[in-house]
Amino acid sequence: MSVGSRLVPLVGTLFLAASALATLWGVGLVGWMLWAGPTATRVVAAMVAFGLAIGCGLTGVVCRKYAAGTLLPSDVDLSVGFRGGQGGL
Repeated sequence: MSVGSRLVPLVGTLFLAASALATLWGVGLVGWMLWAGPTATRVVAAMVAFGLAIGCGLTGVVCRKYAAGTLLPSDVDLSVGFRGGQGGL
């Protein structure tokens, strides 16, 4: 196995772990807002936490799917819907 084939799944796993931590951080901030009341800083911090969770989660999934070889190519799609409905049912 090459270094790249070992490194990409590890990076994907690290992104997924960061996503999980950001999610916990965001849930904690929402709980803090419910307990102590919303402020501008808390609202922005919660938005950043959940945005980071989504971004890291999607990046981690794509990295792991790429390393596994199951990431579908996006340049060519031969399905009926992308051929203008020709050759339909």
